[in-house]
Amino acid sequence: MSPNAAGPRQRIHAWHGVVEAELDHLEWATRQPMNATLNATYWRRRLLDIKIGFELTQQQIQRIETLLHRVGSLGS
Repeated sequence: MSPNAAGPRQRIHAWHGVVEAELDHLEWATRQPMNATLNATYWRRRLLDIKIGFELTQQQIQRIETLLHRVGSLGS
């Protein structure tokens, strides 16, 4: 299979601190006022990229679900 061929994404086993730092940032950022660029759709995409792209602990998955709920209540 060529590198450009569509296929399942490989999940990255990241250092725990990288994901934690990203989640800390997203928890802070999603509490800030939304604007045209950094809107609910943008934050939802960022969160789903982490959820799909990394091997996560159960606690990290729960944090993402909580953030997705917060972003969902903000609208898009």
